Amino acid sequence: MYGGVAEVAEESIMLDSMAPPTAGSEGGSGAKLKEDSFETNNQVDGVDEGDVVKSDGDYVYAAYGDLIYVWNASDATAGISITKMPYEENTDCSSNYSPPKPLIFVEEEVEQMKDPVDEAEELSSEEFEELTVELDELEVEKPQSSESTLAQAASSASTSNSSSGGNRRARHHHRKASMIAPWWNPCPKPIIRSLLLEGSRLTAIVSEEKYRHPWWYYEEGNEKKEQEPIIDDYTKLTIRIYDISSVPTNGGPLTLIGEKEIKGNYDSARSVGNTGFVITTSYVNTGLFANDLYRWQPQYCGLNSTEYEALAAETALNNTEPFMERMLDELQLQLDGTCDNMFQIAAMQSGDSLEDSTGGDMLSQFVQVLSFDMSSTNSVNEKGEIAKDISTDVAAAFSSGWLSSVYANQKFAATLNVGSSYNKMSGNWDQSTFILGFDISSATPKPFCYAEVPGQPLNKYSVDYYQDHLRVVTTETSWSGFTTETEDTAFVTNKSTTKNKIFILKVPEDGDENQTMGLIGKTDHIGKPDERVYSVRFIAEKAYIVTFKRIDPFYIFDLSIPAEPKKLGELEIPGYSSYLHPVEIDGVPLILGVGEQVDEETNRRSGVKISLFDVSDPGNPTENATFVEVGAYSSANSDFYAFRYLPLTQKLILPKSEYTGSWKGNFDGFVVYDIGLGTITPSYKVQHADSYNMYYGCWYPAFMPARSFVFQSKLTTMMSHSVISTDLEDGAELWNITLGEGVDTDCAPYFRPMM
Repeated sequence: MYGGVAEVAEESIMLDSMAPPTAGSEGGSGAKLKEDSFETNNQVDGVDEGDVVKSDGDYVYAAYGDLIYVWNASDATAGISITKMPYEENTDCSSNYSPPKPLIFVEEEVEQMKDPVDEAEELSSEEFEELTVELDELEVEKPQSSESTLAQAASSASTSNSSSGGNRRARHHHRKASMIAPWWNPCPKPIIRSLLLEGSRLTAIVSEEKYRHPWWYYEEGNEKKEQEPIIDDYTKLTIRIYDISSVPTNGGPLTLIGEKEIKGNYDSARSVGNTGFVITTSYVNTGLFANDLYRWQPQYCGLNSTEYEALAAETALNNTEPFMERMLDELQLQLDGTCDNMFQIAAMQSGDSLEDSTGGDMLSQFVQVLSFDMSSTNSVNEKGEIAKDISTDVAAAFSSGWLSSVYANQKFAATLNVGSSYNKMSGNWDQSTFILGFDISSATPKPFCYAEVPGQPLNKYSVDYYQDHLRVVTTETSWSGFTTETEDTAFVTNKSTTKNKIFILKVPEDGDENQTMGLIGKTDHIGKPDERVYSVRFIAEKAYIVTFKRIDPFYIFDLSIPAEPKKLGELEIPGYSSYLHPVEIDGVPLILGVGEQVDEETNRRSGVKISLFDVSDPGNPTENATFVEVGAYSSANSDFYAFRYLPLTQKLILPKSEYTGSWKGNFDGFVVYDIGLGTITPSYKVQHADSYNMYYGCWYPAFMPARSFVFQSKLTTMMSHSVISTDLEDGAELWNITLGEGVDTDCAPYFRPMM
């Protein structure tokens, strides 16, 4: 909330009066070691993954909706920079759209209103509603987001610290006085999807939703033409590179030195050194070709089956050439005028059936891997003007299904699309994963190799490249039905069965004539019957896998001989882990797992579960320690960038949320745990918003995923709409800022940002 961070009743609360242990001393002098940890939780060393928050140790760069915030890593109160993405409001939108009218408190009543933080228990929701006036009677002029406005916002945010509670409460009342009711906005603002950081350059990948014209026409000048694009994007995607060699501290924006609009819908981003990679997908509307062939079209009326098939075949032949010409023209635009770096594959859907079960959608996506130089500087064109266009290279392929996961190391990238393939034995179309391998060892990505495996991967951690082999873990789901008949009716019951397997593929060498990744080895089904894979972690020659249905089998596999993967050990415990992280304590190799505690009888979740697995004996893994946050939820279960472990002080930092469905008892913040052999102990928590304002507050229409950094043993946590710095040792608050405060009068609920 604008000013809401300061209204937390207890922003840093010690649990059980237990302070975390201090770090060790240097040379017996008693000086405490200072710990730094601000890198993104990347999957592969040497490959930085795009995320909404980055840091170089000196500054923090955070994407918050359509804003980039930059502040000094050690003290944000020293001044911040705010960069707003360019945006033309209501452009290309419905002409009858108008913003909602605000919900405003009468000024006199606001002054008399009790502080809802200090006395929230005495203010009911009915009393709260009585302090409003009718929507149609009042209007608020929306200020322009000028540099001066951003500077005022920066000044307001940077002065929020633990000693200014009275001023923050005043700002709280001011924002309550200009609260806007939630609405659906047909013209959403741009959203910064991810940031990449290298040297003195910050790259932002920005997405804007496109206004969708009715399907039956598109505009060319003032003319309406009955033609849809074959390769289509639902968003406008732009790469913007900023100079961060000098960061303003007066609220001013960063200096833009390059930008380029690119094709596709954003999936993910990586960087290796100075080279940035953006992976996108585009929808391929093959239905445009198939539409004229359907039996219900008027030209087939009155024809028998033989006549229909003959005319449909003739129509398909006549339509093929113009359809392909249009597609090639669009590809030239999509690939900057060249198709040299496209996979030469006729169709990624395998199988020998003549029937198509996809409804004419055999090639449903166009997958692209785009590269660019993040260190590029401004060049001068023929007119002497600074040219800000960014040079890019693209490799691409058509593929069936949808893009599920992306893996990348410093030389090789793989995109995994989940589609279907024909099973000749069963006569069914089974789920398959189509893997496209790209060579990214140079600045220009190139199509390299491909493969197909049954089932679908869980996430990017289900894929790993090791010693010229690609290891993939998938879950294949099969559905079957049986009918139960009674005297009155018949019931059809569907049942699913699963197969979880590791597949090991040999990656061909550059120049090999056969560019297929050949299957070298695979396992039998992993887990109990009908269990699914819930987490995977490859570490060198071993794979750690968690499956789950009602209990959590934890498995260790030896992959040292690719052709003969074998299970070494397993452990059965309640609940499951959705993320596995390797750690070492006192020389003991361990796996730290974060997931959910689940009741074996009811199969209901009861809270966040943290487990410490001892894997020193792979044949006999044990659960060394465990802790359950009853009734809580952690976004780190699915958003692994929210996870942070500190090896020096042996601390785990996790986001924690508790929602009651009312304005009482909610929590949104972090918990810091002390991790040791045989023990997981909560030390203190950092609360990012008080319960009342989470339910009733007025917030900027953006949302910050949970992230944490440590600078010289000072913890910085970011979540939802605020940033808080605390002392890592005792949890004492040092400073805080509220994101979006003073930028404009947009207002949104805490958990439903409207961008």
